[in-house]
Amino acid sequence: MLRRAETAELAAIAALIARHPMQLLAMGEDWLAEIAADPANRVMVWDRGGFAGFAIIETAYPQVLTLPNLAVTKAGEGRALIAGVLELAFAEMGAHRLFLDTVFDNPRALEAFRRAGFTEEGRFRQCWLRPDGLWADCIGMAILRDEWARKRSEDAAALAP
Repeated sequence: MLRRAETAELAAIAALIARHPMQLLAMGEDWLAEIAADPANRVMVWDRGGFAGFAIIETAYPQVLTLPNLAVTKAGEGRALIAGVLELAFAEMGAHRLFLDTVFDNPRALEAFRRAGFTEEGRFRQCWLRPDGLWADCIGMAILRDEWARKRSEDAAALAP
């Protein structure tokens, strides 16, 4: 279940971010609290009988959302979390577009986003500072409302008896 994070859970989210170091880390828990306090944004917890991950959704422009960070605590939860984020962004938040970037050499993330319906839109050169001090390129991806609706219908039809 995807639900809004409570203030007490921001430390757990920050700890999970710390396991996957990136530039956002420098912003810390204060940044998370600011994002969570803005009603246009969402800091969400993936709850599977306990904290199993999180997703942060920010409003970049009206009806244009960005997904700056999400992570799960164990393998196999990512697909369901992404589906929950898409449902929230389009069905509840009224998004027209949801975009993100992920490091170029994370094939599991790239494939998970592709399977969810995201399209690669370009490469951002040296946008991620790794813990070893080297810069890595990121791949920009997005999904539009009509693409999400079509994919959602196709997935539902595939499950129908």
